[in-house]
Amino acid sequence: MIVELRNSEFNKIEHLLIGNRINLEICAVVQGYNPGWIFVDNPDKPKTALVWSKGIKGFYFLGEHANIEFTKYIYQYIHEQIIYRAKNMGLTRFEFSGTSDEWDRTLEKIFMDKKLHRSKQFVYECNTVSKSVINQEKLPTNIEIKSINEELLSSDVESIDFIIEIILEWWNTIEDYLKYGVGFCIVYNDKIVSSCVSSFVTKKAMESHIVTVDGYRKRGFAKLAVKEFIRFCDIKNYTPYWDCMEDNFGSRALAEGLGYSKKYDYKLYSFELDNL
Repeated sequence: MIVELRNSEFNKIEHLLIGNRINLEICAVVQGYNPGWIFVDNPDKPKTALVWSKGIKGFYFLGEHANIEFTKYIYQYIHEQIIYRAKNMGLTRFEFSGTSDEWDRTLEKIFMDKKLHRSKQFVYECNTVSKSVINQEKLPTNIEIKSINEELLSSDVESIDFIIEIILEWWNTIEDYLKYGVGFCIVYNDKIVSSCVSSFVTKKAMESHIVTVDGYRKRGFAKLAVKEFIRFCDIKNYTPYWDCMEDNFGSRALAEGLGYSKKYDYKLYSFELDNL
């Protein structure tokens, strides 16, 4: 049997948040900070769960990988209940990950009839903030670092729509972002050219999403924004996290250059929804 939990019931699977591959995206949904869906084998005493994150637009399997009450029915449930919701949201692929090597092997069996695309994600965390990050550098007069707060979002600064669009990729509303998240942007010649926004938040950690406007990349703007984010996390006692694809060498280099260290990697699976 598969049952979808209400938002108010998400804490019922907190006991499943164990292991070294339970990433921030999962915890952020379970703890009620970021939007998502949760499906379980038993609404009262869940042993296994499927968590969907709106921000990452993907699914995570956690809990007991050998739970027949879940694995026996989840394939059919996905096709009958979940895929149409994904399509209605404009998704063209069903992306998912396990939270252990055992889950990876189980998922390979569950979806053995699919043409699976496989890739790898790297997860970084920043436990020690260096002096080069903490110490704020003097900026040229045409560059400003601004907090992405209510005042900025209601202003008429150029490219503010760019920031709002980024926020709504990860949060249901601007109000949710302002309540739980934080962000910083680089204003160059009175135009927003780069931003670092918290994409996922938990009680103890924050993950960020960095975007730089075309034409302004590889000029150090993203690095300035992320430094401000790291400083904020250091002051507020959050651990900064970073999640990127294995082959995104630019993202990996930026993270490592700012003091993030790789914590683990995990497999990302997906299959096309077009013909389903």
